[in-house]
Amino acid sequence: MRKNGMFVILLSLILLAGFSGIMDATPQSSKYDALIGTWDIELDGPGMILEFVFTMEEDTLVGEMVFEMGGGVMENIVFEDNKLSFSLTIDVGGQMVGVNASATVEGDTMTGYMDTDMGSTDFTGTKRKEQ
Repeated sequence: MRKNGMFVILLSLILLAGFSGIMDATPQSSKYDALIGTWDIELDGPGMILEFVFTMEEDTLVGEMVFEMGGGVMENIVFEDNKLSFSLTIDVGGQMVGVNASATVEGDTMTGYMDTDMGSTDFTGTKRKEQ
C-alpha cells in the first residue's frame, strides 16, 4: 500500500507541474496583440507621415515601415512590457539610411524616437481601428 501511495503522490506532482506549465504558457501572438496592426506615425519637426505595420508569421513578429518614398523591413524587433525597439535600413533617394527606433505603447497610442544616420526625431502614433 505504501508503494502505491508514493506512486500516486509522485504522479500527482508530475501532472500538476505539467498542467501549470501549460497554464503559464502564453501563445506568442497574444504577447504581441497590443502591437499587431497598422500604426499611423507622425514624425515631429518635419511632420512626415508614415506607417508601422506589425503582423505575425507563424510564431514570429514581423514589422515594416512604409512611407511615401519607400520603406523597409524591421529587424531585431523587441516588444516587452509595452516597450518596442527595432532597427532597419531604408533607401532615401538612393542613399541607404540606418534607423534605430524605441517606443512605448499605451493602448492605441505610441510615442518614441528614431535615431538615424541623418539625426534624431521624436514621433507619435495611433493604432488604426480594425474594420
